[in-house]
Amino acid sequence: MPESEQQTNRFRVGYALPARKIEPFMLPSFITFAEKRSIDFIPIDASKPLTDQGPFDCVIHKFYGDEWDRNLETFSANHPNATVIDPPAAIQRLYNRISMLEPVSNLKIPKLNVPNQILVQDSESLKSVQTSNIIGPPIMVKPLLADGSPNAHNMSLVLTREALTNGLDMGPPMVLQQFVNHGGVMFKVYVAGDYVECVKRSSLPDVSNEMIEKISSESGGVMSFSKISGAVVAGDGDNSGEEVKMPAAEFVEEVAGGLRVALGLRLFNFDMIRDGDGDGYLVVDINYFPGYEKLPSYESVMTDFFLNIKKSQELKMMNG
Repeated sequence: MPESEQQTNRFRVGYALPARKIEPFMLPSFITFAEKRSIDFIPIDASKPLTDQGPFDCVIHKFYGDEWDRNLETFSANHPNATVIDPPAAIQRLYNRISMLEPVSNLKIPKLNVPNQILVQDSESLKSVQTSNIIGPPIMVKPLLADGSPNAHNMSLVLTREALTNGLDMGPPMVLQQFVNHGGVMFKVYVAGDYVECVKRSSLPDVSNEMIEKISSESGGVMSFSKISGAVVAGDGDNSGEEVKMPAAEFVEEVAGGLRVALGLRLFNFDMIRDGDGDGYLVVDINYFPGYEKLPSYESVMTDFFLNIKKSQELKMMNG
């Protein structure tokens, strides 16, 4: 086969990722594995127009901001046959912790729900929550925005009503999410196109009366997310998670497929926990372009993902 024909048969994927994402994701083993299957990865300089770079058959990205969104929009307009994964308008839903979970409730899947949560816009709203029965401790307190900024992961577990107004190291706007005991186990479901994988991970320990008393006396009823994560890693609490069963594969596939369509995204994962002692599940968080490198055989998973994108493009051009 002539060299020029070989070149046109290759699938060129441009990647615009922050440095902290490139290092773990773009491993040499992944790049080599993909190259053998006619996929080439090309780094993108996000400060320059995409139309001046490439050429690209596909663009993957994890940047934020209006300027970058306009860059992608211009590229898509000039290269309609290229695939952008994923559209900024679809990703933006996940920047807001209230709007990100709305599609879950709209799926109307039996035994699937989201935790009770409310948006607190200002300090006055926070005071009214403290004196009402809308939501009660234990409560997960999260920043409203999940936009990739350092503050986006500044979360706390609040165990007393008083701590809502005098113990937090963050202020409104924020989301108060009802904490539900779930056996110390979280199910992380990774979605990459049609691929779905559910893995079990250690989560926050169940909250007991003893834990409430201890944290109330030591830290005023508030435990920061970093301290909670440390406790999980250190094995604090009585939850090994061994007795918590994986959700049925059919159920996971149904939820993943529903969210794929509802969100309009191809690369995401969602965190799901057991709904207390019942047989239902709660989706507590959705993340865009998560750490696929944590999956076993991620090289083949992601290579197959890009090959499927290539196949879709070829079929579209043939039907044209």
